Amino acid sequence: MVFTCERCKAEVFKYLQCGYCGRSICNNCIKSSKKITKINRIVICKSCWSDMKKRSTYKNRVTMIASKLG
Repeated sequence: MVFTCERCKAEVFKYLQCGYCGRSICNNCIKSSKKITKINRIVICKSCWSDMKKRSTYKNRVTMIASKLG
């Protein structure tokens, strides 16, 4: 089954979902991703990275979750 990236309209077989805008994006459109735990992964796309509020939320969320676990 072939999917379409909602950001760049490329055809991909595997996609990830941005945690901030909810779009299905390909690997080329991912700006940053981090594994919080062995299961949880946070992904942010290039469009959301340019929005300073979403970017700061992404960076604060990573440190906030890590401090709760540790």
